[in-house]
Amino acid sequence: MSIKLKVLTVSISLLLVACGGGGSGTSENVNSLEDKPVVDAGEGLTKVNEFRVLDVGAELTAQDFSLETWNPSAMALDGDILYISNSQTSSQILRYDLKQKRALSAIDPTLLTGLAKTWDGIVDISLHAGRLYVASYGSNRIDVIDIATGQPQFVMALGTGVWWGDALNYALVHSNAVTADDRFVYVPDIQGRINVWQQSDVRAENHLKANKFARLSLPSCARNCNARMQSMGDYLYTSLPNGTTYVHNLKSLKQGDTDVAPILTESTLSTVMNQAADGQVYVSRNNGVIESYLAKSFNTKQILPTNLVDQFSNYRVKGNDSTQNLAKASDLVVHESTLLHLANQKITLLPMRSLQQNRSNQTAQATELKQAQAIQQSRMLQDGESWEVLTNKDERHVFMDKILSAQLNGASLDIQSYSAVPVKDVQLHAKLKNSDQWVVLAHIDEIQAFSKTRLALKLDDQSRFSLVNGQGSIQLSGLSQTEQIPAGLFDFKFHSDTDLHVQKLNQIKAKWKIFFGTYNQENDPASSWRRINALYAREWVMMMTNLAYMLSTPEFEHLWFNHKKVMGHEFFGNAGLVEGENGIFKAEDYTRVYQQILNRSEINLGITAMGGGLGGGSVLGVDTWIFYGHYRHSGYGIIAHEFGHGFGSHSSAWSNSAYGFQPMMAWLHFYFQRQAGSIPYMDPDVNKFHLASPDQLYAGVTSNIVNAVPGKTPINTIDQYFAANPLAKK
Repeated sequence: MSIKLKVLTVSISLLLVACGGGGSGTSENVNSLEDKPVVDAGEGLTKVNEFRVLDVGAELTAQDFSLETWNPSAMALDGDILYISNSQTSSQILRYDLKQKRALSAIDPTLLTGLAKTWDGIVDISLHAGRLYVASYGSNRIDVIDIATGQPQFVMALGTGVWWGDALNYALVHSNAVTADDRFVYVPDIQGRINVWQQSDVRAENHLKANKFARLSLPSCARNCNARMQSMGDYLYTSLPNGTTYVHNLKSLKQGDTDVAPILTESTLSTVMNQAADGQVYVSRNNGVIESYLAKSFNTKQILPTNLVDQFSNYRVKGNDSTQNLAKASDLVVHESTLLHLANQKITLLPMRSLQQNRSNQTAQATELKQAQAIQQSRMLQDGESWEVLTNKDERHVFMDKILSAQLNGASLDIQSYSAVPVKDVQLHAKLKNSDQWVVLAHIDEIQAFSKTRLALKLDDQSRFSLVNGQGSIQLSGLSQTEQIPAGLFDFKFHSDTDLHVQKLNQIKAKWKIFFGTYNQENDPASSWRRINALYAREWVMMMTNLAYMLSTPEFEHLWFNHKKVMGHEFFGNAGLVEGENGIFKAEDYTRVYQQILNRSEINLGITAMGGGLGGGSVLGVDTWIFYGHYRHSGYGIIAHEFGHGFGSHSSAWSNSAYGFQPMMAWLHFYFQRQAGSIPYMDPDVNKFHLASPDQLYAGVTSNIVNAVPGKTPINTIDQYFAANPLAKK
């Protein structure tokens, strides 16, 4: 059979509020496989750490099994043979030889002597001691198949094959998972329990009539629970799709025990745990990140040990420059040094490669990269860019704390800039995975505004990177063995000793992802929304950069945590200026909400034509006059008002012209306006929005707004406050 593998490089339905002019979870400690001493690595290098990364892999598809479609629901491993449950109308167990990279014959239940029945929805499979256990939700049984001889032989089934009858002792009510060890077979069903059978009872003569040994309590496991289990020693670990994980003590389990409670429970912890032959346990966390731990480090103080071995979070498709995050796994297994990952009906084979971090006392010369020598370069948000591209959030989006971003791609470095001005004399700093040390990866002479740039940069075992503190350099042994530089190997940040704009961008703490909405008045002439173009998009990036910067300043932090002292009243939620829930903020509310402001997720930007703006949920739109007025006259009060609708209504201090966020941000902006160079964008000639041709605008430009000049003396509450209470300079 010809096997075709896709090669991978691993690596608004919302409440909107109209405003006419303003209105009234992972473990943190990452260690090497063992606590190894620092050793001499040769060539003046000292080994300090060893870790693994994901290299080039492959995706298994339906076509690899000569199928048009498939629905893989679980995996199990027996030596080099991967078993995959294909849960369809005619469900089968597919088999694949990982060594030979070829499909084997499938296991068809209708062809098994003694079974000859279909599987009604396979939810899980498990392998132990030469036996395959198949959990079929609709069949209300666990089929046990002997695979030790190479030719599958049906042994018997646990349960009775129907959901009614004596469910306490014999029947299964829709099994949703299965695992087995030397002593027991464990099967959860929708009755909130794990049914336990002794292995000694798994015999042909007990087909459909084996008596349960015990029952464990599994709270919150009902229909479509789809648990995943791992037996380790005297303990059973059970993970649910929502991440809730339970641990049961099996050491003293006795015949007839019922509703045995878990000894440990933790929510949003893991969706899958798999103990591999390499002595590690691989865990898929709720956010998709996969962590590995030494099996011997598990204990009963907490479900997961304190120190993890490795962590994998993303991969890259070969031929595609974008880095993809690992999705939350529904199953995973490990074959030798390859991680097999099942998520969203897709199985990805991800080889794990070891890298060794070595250190030298000698510094290294940073690689010099010049913009003029770019392999590729393109500009973004330029006049003439199509509306379809502008509003494609995959192609055009900005993370506010990564306005300048970088990614290694094979033998090149890709740089993306959403800065509206060029930046010069820039160092690219990189932090190695599993390390807290930053190194200088390269020096770049210039990065163009709103640009994507690809520069030649090849890293291998001979590459040396100076530590940013000047106290030596780092070398990575094993890089030359990877097919490409693995995704996620480095965290990047840009630094400049001379470019003040880069320095300001580095002070932004807000992590929002901004993009441009598909609002289009041509589809709804009565709409207050207008179709965005590149001119507005550029200005939006500049305005949101200023907003993100202001909210990241010590001044805003001081105002926020001293709100009553400065503004004369406490901040309050939708209940108003009253004590109680969603009312007047307490100290813990200020702390919690401050982080929510900085960590807000997505913001969908647009243009309105109504006098002020619209906001709610992830939506934020403002009128044309604000796009140029914010330089000289006003605007950030309205922007803050609509931003605030992501948190509260007009009844709250979020979006009320007289209280809270709107006046505070308007006044804070005026305070900065009177200090030259205090925020990233203060020059209207950068984008020249006020000089744009009328065919680019949805309203005329008002000269008295363009020509307004902020006063020199304190004129508002915040000016007066900081004049009397200047912040200490850091």
